[in-house]
Amino acid sequence: STTADPLPGGPPAGDTPVDAPRPDAPPRAATVIRTRRSAVAMDGRTALPRAAFHRMLARTVPALCPVPWDAWPARPAVHLALFVHRVDELEPGLYVLLRDPAAGDRLRAAMRDTFTWERPDGTPDDLPLHRLATGDVRRHAASLSCTQDIAGDGAFSLGMLADFDRTLASRGAPGYRELFRETGLVGQVLYLEARALGVAATGIGCFFDDPVHATFGLADTAWQSLYHFTVGVAVHDARITGHPAYPPPRA
Repeated sequence: STTADPLPGGPPAGDTPVDAPRPDAPPRAATVIRTRRSAVAMDGRTALPRAAFHRMLARTVPALCPVPWDAWPARPAVHLALFVHRVDELEPGLYVLLRDPAAGDRLRAAMRDTFTWERPDGTPDDLPLHRLATGDVRRHAASLSCTQDIAGDGAFSLGMLADFDRTLASRGAPGYRELFRETGLVGQVLYLEARALGVAATGIGCFFDDPVHATFGLADTAWQSLYHFTVGVAVHDARITGHPAYPPPRA
């Protein structure tokens, strides 16, 4: 997993987005994989279409998308605590995606009892997405991710909440490593889906876990945030020089 810290001061004024949402014909898988990059800054203004947001989340739910999850040996133990900033037809605020709905009652009991757990209008029936609270959470998301603006400037960001104590109790010490592998796989799915949709993403390895837990009302080690992530429209930083990672294919 890669942590992308924006350069001091952010991108120079006048930089333009390098990607825009592209919900029509997606590129070939090989193109997506070879051109996947971590964004270093987001434009802070472009919204993601709601259908694209739903599609991206659905790809992380094994019951809705077998690949690559049919190669994962265990039930999902990682769920997504979402900070939604700019998604069309969706109110900004805190949301949660249950990658295994069977864990819903336990996670709900562990979180703040003031959360609404509403099903947002227009959500596909089979997508286990719930709204917890509404409001502008951009500054809070950035603050939680070590004050990195990129967590608040995208369309949405998230923390990956792991079923921590239960996993370690059932799998022993190797369960710790497996949880991180699961968060990494979730991140790679989001990276590729973002690229296929014409937007960008980056993993955020620096975050304040205790304040994250306090935000959602998590009071002990039963659930732990292990990895953060953000998705949006990237901007090009002219101070960074890039070269193709792969040579062009031979004729």
